[in-house]
Amino acid sequence: MCGGCAGAPPDWAAEFVSGPRRRAQVARRMSEVLRRHTVRPIPSGWVVASLTGSATVCRTYDELVAAVSRHSGLDIAAVRERGRPAAERERIE
Repeated sequence: MCGGCAGAPPDWAAEFVSGPRRRAQVARRMSEVLRRHTVRPIPSGWVVASLTGSATVCRTYDELVAAVSRHSGLDIAAVRERGRPAAERERIE
């Protein structure tokens, strides 16, 4: 998605990952499970970038989880749990 349709797609996790600080925290937690990629926050999501310069723009939390899972080899459920803030994990459980 290019954003030309006036905004980011709906994201079920927006309450927990919206805003610069929260996106940066999610990026840090997700980067910890990657070896050759890094996750950087951007105003409307995240960028998963490799050392060679290739990049994937993720506009939703699920897109980020899928990209990190693909690059890390970890199960999607494990990656989804890893990226969630502790306070949100406690609230749901």
